[in-house]
Amino acid sequence: MASEGTSRTRPSRLRAAAGAFATNWRNPELRRAQAAFFGAWTAEWAVTVVLAVYAYGRGGATEVGVVALVRVLPAAIVAPLATQYADRWPREKVLVAVSFARSVTIALAGWAVFVDGPALIVYALVTVSSAAAVLFRPVHSALLPSLCSTPPELAGANVVRGALDSAATLAGPALSAVLLATGGPAQVLAVAAVASAWAGWLMTWCIRNRLPSAVHPMPRARWTGPWAVSAP
Repeated sequence: MASEGTSRTRPSRLRAAAGAFATNWRNPELRRAQAAFFGAWTAEWAVTVVLAVYAYGRGGATEVGVVALVRVLPAAIVAPLATQYADRWPREKVLVAVSFARSVTIALAGWAVFVDGPALIVYALVTVSSAAAVLFRPVHSALLPSLCSTPPELAGANVVRGALDSAATLAGPALSAVLLATGGPAQVLAVAAVASAWAGWLMTWCIRNRLPSAVHPMPRARWTGPWAVSAP
């Protein structure tokens, strides 16, 4: 009996997920914002994998651990301060700035790897990129409600972003594996830089096609009802 109930709920869940993707696709701004998130997070996972491979090739497991710690610490320190100040500017512009900053730093790291430059420069550039990436997720989360018109649309947007988050977790390492097998770390970083730039380009269309989102700690609601958030 339990298995029958489970089999019945699976199609309904799949239909709900398909409906969420269809609703997001019909909203151009939401579609671009979600695609930007997928591109940004795929790039982040690709960089994470290739950096571990690069560090292991230079200094073994010890260097991998040290680089991972050095990369995480600045991001952890920057996160509380950066997220507080980031809310003072339109969220679309923050995401554009973060995406292009990450693209430039990752591209420079890829160039340093390509010309066999000092490893410390590679690690420093990737650390700056990771510190910038800390802003992307919370700012993107704050932006989503302003792109939705109804509570169901917002609920669907959260479902879609969760699915894209999981997909990026798989796509990033898979992309790294393929590029490492056919090229090397520099190629992985170059593609990750392009993916980050693509995310920034997608967010520029949100700026062009709509008024910038209000700069408030809480998103300004675009609907009425028990879920609405009243704007100050």
